[in-house]
Amino acid sequence: MRAIKLFRDESGQLILPFATLLTVVVLFAGLSLDAGILYITKARLSNAVDSACMTAVKNLYQGQSTAAAVATNVFNANFGNNAPTPAVTFPTDAYGNQEVNVTATANVTTLFIGILSRFKVLPVNATATATRGNLVMTVVLDRSGSMCGGTNKCDPGVTGDNGGVALQSAVPAFVGDFDNTTDQVGMVSFSSNASIDVPIGYNFITNIDNAVAAMKFTGGTFGTGAGTGSLLSTTQGPPMSLAKLQNDSITGQPGQNIVRVVVYVTDGLMNTIQDNFACPSTTLINYGGHDSGSQVDMFDPGAGTDWGHYTSGTGFPYDTKGDICKSSKGQIVTKFPSQQSGTQVAFSQSAVTTEAQYRAIQTAISMRTESPIPTFVFTIGVGSGLTSSTQAFLAQLANDPSYSTYITGQPAGLFFYIPNCPSTACTTDVQQAFQTIAAKVMLRLTQ
Repeated sequence: MRAIKLFRDESGQLILPFATLLTVVVLFAGLSLDAGILYITKARLSNAVDSACMTAVKNLYQGQSTAAAVATNVFNANFGNNAPTPAVTFPTDAYGNQEVNVTATANVTTLFIGILSRFKVLPVNATATATRGNLVMTVVLDRSGSMCGGTNKCDPGVTGDNGGVALQSAVPAFVGDFDNTTDQVGMVSFSSNASIDVPIGYNFITNIDNAVAAMKFTGGTFGTGAGTGSLLSTTQGPPMSLAKLQNDSITGQPGQNIVRVVVYVTDGLMNTIQDNFACPSTTLINYGGHDSGSQVDMFDPGAGTDWGHYTSGTGFPYDTKGDICKSSKGQIVTKFPSQQSGTQVAFSQSAVTTEAQYRAIQTAISMRTESPIPTFVFTIGVGSGLTSSTQAFLAQLANDPSYSTYITGQPAGLFFYIPNCPSTACTTDVQQAFQTIAAKVMLRLTQ
């Protein structure tokens, strides 16, 4: 039998698997390319809505329409060419906190998977929501004589301006940075006495503008707090404690995001404190009023008018008739209760000023450590008369991290020193300080 060899050409059989493999490779390459385009678009979209959302929150004080317009501009700038139109809405959450929601959809035309008509254009969505905290703030302003304030607003014989004019210009701009309908702001002022000029609440802007414009600058510097003692008057007590009382009156609801702030402005070292004396019945008296020398004046806590001053051996008057303050045993009162020493201390200008500082520091610490909502304290010192020790003291009140008195774990504030008052630059510098504080507060509100 003859052997027969059969030859087969198998090359054609390789074409089909190769074509199939090539199709799969091209398909996966196409999918990867389209996936990359979708990923990049998603990243751009997410960045744009995040930026727009934060911008809208920070501009809510200008009204929702303005906030939405500014947010849209920021969205467009961050997304780049062919930006879709974002939807900016302003809901509130279950606790009444103001929210901002920004949503946008970008339609991506695919390159490879678009061969399937249903995948030719794919939508990419991104949403961002930010909650704006509710501000609870009291502004505490010095209206003592040394602040002055312009024509017909100063003590007789005082000329020029040591921060008062700057204050009356900067405060309205400052409070105008916040939301009249969701934030609650009040105003306390002080000289030889203190007063709640604008009780804390909504719709505060016009009320504070009017109160600041009406300020008259005269008297001493009753700028302290109640310290470790009790608040002896809820309407005429020391201004820092009145500010704390105002802020604490706004408790909010469980889950509500509240930021508490006190802004304190002065041109000098506080020199007046307040206590009850037996004259012979309980009488509330403000006393101090001088930065130098030994004189200690006695003031009506309501009107801030001077009843006279303490004189060694003869005591001090405690009313408009000039009656001398005596204890229930008929003895002339010659000492005041010092919280710092825990003893009775003889009246002197230096002793009263030291006590005023101590009580202020204790009050500031109490505000910063209050639970569950601590208070951020900001201080502004104006005028060339502010000594280095006074600057350090005001920084301590604020718990400014750049000073050695900073207490770790307590809310950090800032101290601003503006020495060039009176001058044209004073108003600009005071305004800048307030705007920096506003930015810090806004940051806290949007965290």
